[in-house]
Amino acid sequence: MANWPNIFQMLLVFLIYINDLMECCKERYIYVFADDAKIYRHIQYPEDCKLLQLALAGLQCWSQKWLLSLNIKKCCIVSYGRSVVKTTIYALVDCNNQEAALERCDKVKDLGVWFDEQLSFTEHIQDKINKAYMMQNFRHLTLSTFILIYKTMVRSHLDYCCCVWAPYKKGDITVPKSYKCHNGMMFIVVRTGFSASVC
Repeated sequence: MANWPNIFQMLLVFLIYINDLMECCKERYIYVFADDAKIYRHIQYPEDCKLLQLALAGLQCWSQKWLLSLNIKKCCIVSYGRSVVKTTIYALVDCNNQEAALERCDKVKDLGVWFDEQLSFTEHIQDKINKAYMMQNFRHLTLSTFILIYKTMVRSHLDYCCCVWAPYKKGDITVPKSYKCHNGMMFIVVRTGFSASVC
């Protein structure tokens, strides 16, 4: 069994360790969750691009001060909006002291939710529907076992962060699909983002 006082001490040390991360990006925008940081800025003018690059440089200075190396392969740029200029290149210095351009992505997975450039969440919804359909692999189960497995392995995926990715487009809401199991149970997934039902 884990030694809980030591775990809490390690968590406290970690929080103290990253506490000044927000100070390195003052007057800039940063979100931190555990060991994951997101720097963002509303880009309206060319000066905003420079300020975002300065925030990245501040983050890099902080990581060098604490002898941490950023994994540049895990760093990326995502732009959200309808008409976004994607010509600006943002960069960090790699371990060889060479400037490395950050990869520009059209989607990113953050805390288990896929965010695309248009914030449509269509790919995330499809991923959750596919996970719900894994129930078709459970054949010859009693109804009580089927419901128990559904609640633990499927419903949790459908309910996780549903207030963020709940579908709002007609095509994502009104396309119910169903299939029959061998033992006569019908499993229906209705794309509401909030519920799936076992009949």
